[in-house]
Amino acid sequence: MSDQQQNDDQQFWATIDSFISQANEQEGANKGAPQLVGAAMLFAAARYNTFLVARANTDLDTFKGKKEEAVSYFTQQFAKMLDDNWTDYETNFEQYRG
Repeated sequence: MSDQQQNDDQQFWATIDSFISQANEQEGANKGAPQLVGAAMLFAAARYNTFLVARANTDLDTFKGKKEEAVSYFTQQFAKMLDDNWTDYETNFEQYRG
């Protein structure tokens, strides 16, 4: 792994940890409503990723033409990430539930 890849990987995990920390804070601020925080995180991810696709395209017609591809990509990525995390929790259930 190159130094750049290692740096990117570290930044990736630091960003994830930051989002999870913020989610935990929001759950506390919302009287223990994890479903509200989870739904808000999903919405924020959808909104931000839509913004990324829009920013990468120069005009509305091109942006509109990317919808099916983007939905497929993000849906597949979420399913893989959910599956990976589910497996991790199965392996470490007692430790993570602490």
